[in-house]
Amino acid sequence: GKKCEVCGTQRTIQSHHIFTRQNKSVRWDLKNGMCLCASHHTLSPKFSAHKTPYEFFQWLEKKEGKDFIDVLMLRKNQLGKYTKFEKELMKKELQKEIDKYQ
Repeated sequence: GKKCEVCGTQRTIQSHHIFTRQNKSVRWDLKNGMCLCASHHTLSPKFSAHKTPYEFFQWLEKKEGKDFIDVLMLRKNQLGKYTKFEKELMKKELQKEIDKYQ
């Protein structure tokens, strides 16, 4: 929706990986990402994904539910690399999302 999922602003929107993008099991998983304003992503010492990660994760669990977190955690902990087929499926899914906003 091109807005911060915390406060709803459409200014300074940034992409946030719930689990770090260095974790290749969920790097390209759309459920592992969310839109945040700069303040709620990295800037606010009171509440932001990077400066208050514990509080942010509690907020996310309340917003999305424990099942959402559990499934994402399972995906995060998968070992191994994606197959070529899985990569193509993710690429198509990402492209559909991009096309919605163009």
